[in-house]
Amino acid sequence: MNLPARIAIEALRAGVPNREAVRLLGTEQTDIEQGFEAALHRAWADGARPGTGLGIAGDFGTGKSHLLGYLSEVALAQGFVVSRVVVSKETPLSDPVRLFQAALREAALPERNDDPMTASLAELRRHPADLASLQAAVSAPDSGFAPVFAALLFLLGRPATPPERVRRFEKFLAGGKLAQADLRQALKEAGAARMFNLRAVPAAEMARQQARFAPLLFRLAGFAGWCLLLDEVELIGRYTPLQRALAYAEMARWLGLDATVRIPGLVSVYAITDDFRAAVIEARGDAQKLPDRLRLKGRPAQAALALAGIRHISNAPKRLLPPRDADLVACHDRLRELYSGAYNWPAPPAPLATRTAAGTMRQYIKSWITCWDLLRLEGAVAQIVTGTLGMNYGESGDFSPPAEMDDEPE
Repeated sequence: MNLPARIAIEALRAGVPNREAVRLLGTEQTDIEQGFEAALHRAWADGARPGTGLGIAGDFGTGKSHLLGYLSEVALAQGFVVSRVVVSKETPLSDPVRLFQAALREAALPERNDDPMTASLAELRRHPADLASLQAAVSAPDSGFAPVFAALLFLLGRPATPPERVRRFEKFLAGGKLAQADLRQALKEAGAARMFNLRAVPAAEMARQQARFAPLLFRLAGFAGWCLLLDEVELIGRYTPLQRALAYAEMARWLGLDATVRIPGLVSVYAITDDFRAAVIEARGDAQKLPDRLRLKGRPAQAALALAGIRHISNAPKRLLPPRDADLVACHDRLRELYSGAYNWPAPPAPLATRTAAGTMRQYIKSWITCWDLLRLEGAVAQIVTGTLGMNYGESGDFSPPAEMDDEPE
């Protein structure tokens, strides 16, 4: 039995492609792949320009998640730290704190299995000149970083800083909280009690600063930058109006649609259903109503970002191309070889269903696997019937943001 092949088939049977399946099946969406590679090359372009974020749109089952997995492999191969986050009730797009925490929790490093902050800070501490240059950059008056970042880098540059304190700093840079008393005590012990003007920063703003800091750190640690892949973004259609407005604004931040909030070194990609524009944005008048909702709350900058996010989802995503006959044949042949290796059983050619406009790659793949399963286990020839699931965009209070998010200052 070929274990990697078996793992890939089990994932495809469940409809959730894993890394093995993605690597073995590849993608036919060459235009999107080329656009993504161009975005990776522009990750550190002039910060005065808007960001390089991309959107992918497609029906349920057309391969959006598979394509994000493939793009993840492309970014890792080019040396990027890659975070793949599925928008969910636990990870709402409207909450910058939980989204950043999830992004660092799910982050993968090229060709190594390690925590990104642990690995990056360890590498940085081995190069004092780089650490000093980063401290100088975040200490500049116009850097936009709170003094806590410079204070941490100062302490990390001291060999006497104990390992348990370094671990607490790592957790903070990955989105955790940092006890001010502990930080002040560390500075006092280092003779720098008055060197940094520490002050409280709202949690959402701190998360945004941590997000800007991460790619700077990754770059100095030897990585090419940071890539964020957001899946199932259509879930924001279930948010209440205020939370949806905040989600659009945060989307614009991560995509860098306004040069003033762009994160140098970050490339973001999101996947969304292609009926979202009509079913949510147009049906509910989001472009007209939601920015005004934020303006009435005294958040004009967020209102502008929300409108930018709405426009990007409405106009910019690249739609997944439906599989061509040649694509189906190629996929079938790769999958047949994979299945044969997974079970040490010579899978015969499966019936190639007639390609239709509504047929999705997921339907074809699962039907082939089911045919082979029944033939291998029961000796039976299957008659496959497929159907289509619709997305539920009904608003739900279950996705409401924390109370503090409603009153977040501009």
